[in-house]
Amino acid sequence: MPEPMIGRPAPEFDLASVSADRGEGRSRSVDFRGRWLALVFYPRDFSLVCPTELTALADRIDEFEAIGCGVLGVSCDPLDSHRQWMRVDPTEGGLGRLPFPLASDEDGRVSRAFGVYQDPPGVSLRGLFLIDPAGLVQYQVVHSMGVGRRADEVLRVLGALTSGGMCASGWGPGDATIDPTKILGPGRVVAHYRIDRKLGSGTFAAVFLARDETLKRPVALKVLRPRPGARPRALLDEARAAAALNHPNICTVYAVDDSEGLPIIAMEYVAGPRLDHLIASGGLTVGRSVGIARQVASGMAAAHEAGVVHGDLKPQNILVDVGDLAKIVDFGLAHRVGAPDDPFETIDSRDLSSAGITGTPGYMAPEQTRGEPSSPASDVFAMGSILFELLTGHRAIGAGNVLQVFEQIRNTRPRAPAEQVPAPFSPIIRGALEPEPDRRAITMREIADLLADAPGSTGTR
Repeated sequence: MPEPMIGRPAPEFDLASVSADRGEGRSRSVDFRGRWLALVFYPRDFSLVCPTELTALADRIDEFEAIGCGVLGVSCDPLDSHRQWMRVDPTEGGLGRLPFPLASDEDGRVSRAFGVYQDPPGVSLRGLFLIDPAGLVQYQVVHSMGVGRRADEVLRVLGALTSGGMCASGWGPGDATIDPTKILGPGRVVAHYRIDRKLGSGTFAAVFLARDETLKRPVALKVLRPRPGARPRALLDEARAAAALNHPNICTVYAVDDSEGLPIIAMEYVAGPRLDHLIASGGLTVGRSVGIARQVASGMAAAHEAGVVHGDLKPQNILVDVGDLAKIVDFGLAHRVGAPDDPFETIDSRDLSSAGITGTPGYMAPEQTRGEPSSPASDVFAMGSILFELLTGHRAIGAGNVLQVFEQIRNTRPRAPAEQVPAPFSPIIRGALEPEPDRRAITMREIADLLADAPGSTGTR
């Protein structure tokens, strides 16, 4: 019995095909990259059930196209048979001017690759495969010869797959999806993690205190909230890259999993408060501030030396544990998901990212506001902003809506903030807040070393 293909690359194909609009040509798997494909295998031309399926799909072709999905029919009939079938009116058992191509798999090679070939009688079963823009199979079903498929069910499943969410039984287009971050409560189990309580919730994820039932240890379990247009696979890949980092000032990523359809990241549990809360409390001395900043710079230097960029470094992504041990969290995660719907939202209302813009206003480098990718230099700019805030108690970039903050960032002049901090730290602020990344010559390692030599520095290295 063929193994399920879900989540795996679909077999490649290159088949002769014919369509009413374009005539004869080739239908290749590579031609569908970047959009969805409904690959419809059927037994025979000029049969009884097959024309009802194909014409039903044809009647809804506008809905498939609206979702960004192509349709391709495949059987083991020769191309000439397809061509003749399209010349017969649907009222007489034909297809008429079918708005999608029919491909010929005469030797059954492609049907075998998809596990739907039956010999004898040497035909394809009724197999349906929904293949995502990356070429991965996300849905497969095989019917017996005498059972036709419903176009509205194909569209329903396709709509669910493209909704970005988890869809309950009976879900239909326009219905709400399940938000797992709202229903996970004490005692619930995700993979092998038992939920204890929710620690916090943000734009794109919630974090829970959980117990790893396999290794018998507490973890901070980040559960990504499904969202239309989100790219959980890319996020999890970046989390895996961060998992390779081993540094006392970087929160350890234990595991990354989406085997149950729910993207989760299991991390080291840090009980201490976030750095922004410590700053707001007003209880940080210069010595403590410098010690924390030095640890953050040291952790970031190690990340940069390993080729990993944070992209959204900010006080909210720094936890401070017992003994003022700083831990950086969310490498490569927060800056990719969750764009504000309104550009006039304030910088404190939610994190910002959108197509081409990554980071959080108030800590973004000027080049990030222009849509340029995150880099070690943009992390350095954020580090300068954090150090300034630690030393002064207020942000280098003032409050306001997103557009106003972007304008402030782009017009940053490092001399002004550098003059507001104690003299030993002015060169760091001036170098880190240089507007042009090519001229932002100071590195994280240099910042860490300068802070280590600063008077009154305390904390764990």
